[in-house]
Amino acid sequence: MSTLHTICTLALPRLSRLSVLVCVLSLAACGGRYQAPLSDQSSTLDRTPPPIYSTSGSGGASGVVNSAGSTQRATSPAVTTGAASVNAGVQVQPAPGVNINPVEPSSGISRRSISRAPIQGGSAVPSQAGAAAPVAGSATSAMPATHIVARGETLYSIAWKYSLDHRALAVANQLPPPYTIYPNQELRLNIGSVSNSAVQSTPNIPAAPAGESASSSSGRPAQAVAQRRTGNVPTKQVEGISWQWPVEGRVLRGYSASDTATSRGIDIGAREGSPVYAAADGDVVYSGSGIQGQGDLIIIRHSARHLSAYSHNSAMLVKEGIAIRAGDKIGEVGSDANGTELIHFEVRVDGAPVDPARYLPNR
Repeated sequence: MSTLHTICTLALPRLSRLSVLVCVLSLAACGGRYQAPLSDQSSTLDRTPPPIYSTSGSGGASGVVNSAGSTQRATSPAVTTGAASVNAGVQVQPAPGVNINPVEPSSGISRRSISRAPIQGGSAVPSQAGAAAPVAGSATSAMPATHIVARGETLYSIAWKYSLDHRALAVANQLPPPYTIYPNQELRLNIGSVSNSAVQSTPNIPAAPAGESASSSSGRPAQAVAQRRTGNVPTKQVEGISWQWPVEGRVLRGYSASDTATSRGIDIGAREGSPVYAAADGDVVYSGSGIQGQGDLIIIRHSARHLSAYSHNSAMLVKEGIAIRAGDKIGEVGSDANGTELIHFEVRVDGAPVDPARYLPNR
C-alpha cells in the first residue's frame, strides 16, 4: 500500500483531475480492513471428513460413520429408492438396485454356527469342528449285529459275506448238530466270545441251504467229470492241500488287504464261457446268487479251515453237498457288473481273506 501511495503522490502534478480522483479512491480501498466471510473466520481450520456409507443390507439409513470413526445419527430417515437423502441434505444417488445403509461401528462381520436342514426327516448335521462321520467299510458301519437268514443261504455263505469263520458262527448261535438254519431265523454275528477250543472241536458242518436237509449224495457230477481238466497241470502244496489255477487266463487285478469286496481276491480274465475248474479237492458248500455283488457264486470247502470261492460265473454245474476233485469243471466264465469277462477267485482261511498268490503255483 505504501508503494502505491508514493506513486500516486509523484504523479499528482502531471495527472488530470480524473486521474487524481482514481488515485484517491484506490488509496481509500487500500486503507480499509479486509473482512473475511463469517464462515471462514475461525482461528483453526476444521474439515469434516466425508461420511462412509455401506451398500449392504436392506434396511433404511440410521447413521453415518465418518473417517475418524465417530457416528453421526441422521436427523431424518434415508430414502432407499431414487435419490437417497442422508444427513444435512446431502443427496446420494445409488446405483440401480442398491440400498444405502450407513455402517454402524458396533456392527461388523461375525461368524455364527451353521445349521443344515435335515434331508427327508433325517437329523441335522452338527456344525462343530472335529465331528467325524463313519468310514465306509469300517467295522462299525459294515458289520450289523444280526443277520436274518434268507431261503437258499447256508452257514458258509453267511459267514463268507461277513468274513467270519462258519464254525464260530455256529457256536456263537448255539446251533446243535446238524447245524440246520431256517428262513427268517436271526443269527448273531458277534463271535468275539467264542473260544478257539470251541471252534476246533466243532465237526464238519453240512452244506444244507436254509430250510433244507443236507444232501446225502457225495458223488461227483457227470458233467463236471466229463469236462475235467487233464494233462500235466502245475500244482502247489500249501498247508496240506494241492492247489492249481482255476481259470486259464491272465490276472487283471491282484489281491489287496483293504476290506472291499473287489479286492479280497484276484480277478482272472478269460473269454465268457471258458471253463472254471476247482482249485483243489473238496465239497461244494454254496452254489447260488444270494450274495450281492458276487453274481453266480460257488464256494468249495477244502478243509475245516480252508475255503475257495469263484464269483461271476455264467453257468454253474455243481450244487451244495457235491464232492469235487481238483480240476473238475464247476462252472463257466461270466462277467462282472462293469461287463468285464472274468472270474473273481478268493481263498479264505478261518474265515479271513488271504492272498491267493500264496497258494497258486507259478506259471
